[in-house]
Amino acid sequence: MNEDYTPDPGFVGHLEWELESTMRRQGSLNGTSSTMRPVRLRLAMALALVVVSMFVGGAGTYAVTRSIDEQAAALYIARGEALLEIARTRVEPFARELAKTQALVQRGAVTERELRQIEAQHLQAESEAKIRELELAETLITGKEPNDALSAPLVDGMDFVIERMAARRRPMQRRLELVIDQARRYQELNDAGDVTARELKAAQTEVVGPEEELVGLEKRITLRVSFLAGELSATDVELRGMRFAAIAARETAVRQVEVLVEQHKRFTLLSERGLVSGSELRAVKTELRTVEAHVELADLELRILDQKLEEAPEK
Repeated sequence: MNEDYTPDPGFVGHLEWELESTMRRQGSLNGTSSTMRPVRLRLAMALALVVVSMFVGGAGTYAVTRSIDEQAAALYIARGEALLEIARTRVEPFARELAKTQALVQRGAVTERELRQIEAQHLQAESEAKIRELELAETLITGKEPNDALSAPLVDGMDFVIERMAARRRPMQRRLELVIDQARRYQELNDAGDVTARELKAAQTEVVGPEEELVGLEKRITLRVSFLAGELSATDVELRGMRFAAIAARETAVRQVEVLVEQHKRFTLLSERGLVSGSELRAVKTELRTVEAHVELADLELRILDQKLEEAPEK
């Protein structure tokens, strides 16, 4: 049967040949045309019944499938509308808090650093609302869930993938600015002897996650542009995107290991002096082993992805 649910001409032709052969055999056995007529009539009715059944069955399947697709689309749209409404309700409280904090800063009651933290929260809420808005817009067109894959096709000429990544960029930049500012403050405190080198190292390590996150986003945008320009295949762009994510995860975990190694050494000395409990020392050791396992996992993932990229066909 064809995709439009009409019987295949070859199949129908073969069926007719079988029927004619049967009728000829029946005629040679009976030897009279009077016996042949009812046989021909029954066989013709059987053939018509087969063809009609095939057509009705195909049309029925199409109708059921279409009904299911429409119901799924309605659910996706309703879900998108609900998520957008939730995201929008989160923006208003942060907007009020931001306005209140700005007024307090002008009176000298709150520091600029506290204001920047509130601004970052407000930006994050606005970003989430914008992303939900773009997701709903895509679903209203496709009737499907939003597709954030780097290899996703354009939707009515629009690139919702890059638009959503662009919406994520601004709050990422603000988070990075905040942790960099904190690391600088700890550097000043360390220079003045108010914090230890270990505390300074921990503050500097906090920069790695947001920094790698932002770099990863920019790389994904570049990959997306290359894919749409026809420079990368769908397989290649997805593998490269996964590789960038694995590299970022590994870098973050490596920096965390460095901090935890120093912390474990310090807790070991304190434990020997009876200043920390054995359970506290074991907790640090467990956290260290966990992060080390993350590094090993990222290394394994990178080896697999590199192999897959080598095996991927050339564009």
